[in-house]
Amino acid sequence: MAVILFFGRLSELSAPLDIDLPKDIKTVDGLIIWLEENYPALKSGLKHKGNRIAVNHEIVDLKSLVSNKDEIAFMSPLSGG
Repeated sequence: MAVILFFGRLSELSAPLDIDLPKDIKTVDGLIIWLEENYPALKSGLKHKGNRIAVNHEIVDLKSLVSNKDEIAFMSPLSGG
């Protein structure tokens, strides 16, 4: 089961998810598309410019691989003050 976490303003759109990824989801980009289709509240935020994505605590790009053994974190940009 994959653990999907949301930080920053993304945490306002969804609670953390523990889900079995569909077999056809192999990359971060594919996961984003699936999440947007299945969790409509996330559609407005996942592809926002400046978001960072980490798989198992390592920053990755959209083509990086994901599996049911991973912790995947979506982090929106932080605003300073």
